[in-house]
Amino acid sequence: MIRLGIIGLGQAAQILHLPNLEKLTDAFHLTAVADISAELVSYIGDKYRVANRFSDGAELIRCPDVDAVMILCGGDHAKYAIAALEAGKHVFIEKPMTLSPENAERLIAVKRQHPELVAMVGYCRRYNDSFLKMKELLQADSRPISYVRARTIILEGPWYLANTWHEKKAADLPPVDREAMQEKMFREYRAILGQDATEAKIWAYMLLTASGCHILSAVRELIGLPREIRSAVLSPTGMQFTLTCVYDGFNMVFEEMNDQSVVEFDESIEIYQGDRKMSLKYDSPYIHYLPTQLTVSELEDGQAKTVVYGPQYHDMFFNELLEFHQCIAEKRAPKCDVFDAAEDVSWFLDIAGQMR
Repeated sequence: MIRLGIIGLGQAAQILHLPNLEKLTDAFHLTAVADISAELVSYIGDKYRVANRFSDGAELIRCPDVDAVMILCGGDHAKYAIAALEAGKHVFIEKPMTLSPENAERLIAVKRQHPELVAMVGYCRRYNDSFLKMKELLQADSRPISYVRARTIILEGPWYLANTWHEKKAADLPPVDREAMQEKMFREYRAILGQDATEAKIWAYMLLTASGCHILSAVRELIGLPREIRSAVLSPTGMQFTLTCVYDGFNMVFEEMNDQSVVEFDESIEIYQGDRKMSLKYDSPYIHYLPTQLTVSELEDGQAKTVVYGPQYHDMFFNELLEFHQCIAEKRAPKCDVFDAAEDVSWFLDIAGQMR
């Protein structure tokens, strides 16, 4: 039984992780929670009968009743991840691991000093059953890839939350000065992207690292990193962008958009191999147990054939939490560890360098 502490009790904790942890009570025991909101700490602490409650993540990390730390708060996660590893705790880091290459290097250096500890990054799409089937079929087939298309169009978050979940909001925090917060955010992102970064570029990079990172990281697992980033074209606001990458023998096109007033969740990966196409479509994570399926269409002896694998109902957040537990129990590294995630940090900065 792994004694678990959670830092950050907002949307990701309440809707995506805590419901799955309730199904893994033979693997995890939630012993500590932390949030800047005392109201959320009290609410979650009472609901899940948690003994140790903190207002600061650093205090939770020092708690002797914690073996592993989940970092689900906003902002750069490297600070807490480094502190947890230095305190001898396993760590689960919600994406993005960090936006800063310097912080990624520091985190990796600390992880190398603690090879006995598990440091996993939460790329849940890469633990989806249909994604794993796509990877299995791709690796088992010798046909060369001829084209890859991927997209992240997520326009449904507030609507789904309002209609399917009751998220406890923190009412005890001071009102947010949105203008001051945006100015601070722009300063932080320009420190990473360069002082000449436009607002459109900053918004596009935020979109990429907040949501598009899931699909691009999954694409990287399937086909590796590109030989060249040919273009990253932004809309005037930065809330739409189209990425074109060149691989040996084919192109990969990725599109992301988040500025329309319709309810839509369209997150997918399509791989063409001449006479075969594999198509994977994810559904909204805000509704648990929505199925995913993999559709394979091909031309065989002059006849069109379509095979559907699935639907698969396993929750990908459950799958990744189970993997986190198994890696700790078996003393092995997860595929989505900090070394793997550092490749995305570097790739996303290269993409930002091509944003126009």
